[in-house]
Amino acid sequence: MKYEVVKGCVIQGQGHQAGSIVDLDDKVIVEALMGMGRLIPHTEKEKVVDRSPVLETGVPKTRAKKKS
Repeated sequence: MKYEVVKGCVIQGQGHQAGSIVDLDDKVIVEALMGMGRLIPHTEKEKVVDRSPVLETGVPKTRAKKKS
């Protein structure tokens, strides 16, 4: 399973910086590091998709202002 490193630490003899993603299978190491606040489970972020309609002219429509 993949985990994200919150604080820089050494895992299985290799140094890892904060923000790096680590794939670990050893539950004892994972539980110890999560208990110390060094790891959190990694979640894939959803990609933001622009769903706005594409205008043929490339110029956005403006709304007419009402007279007061």
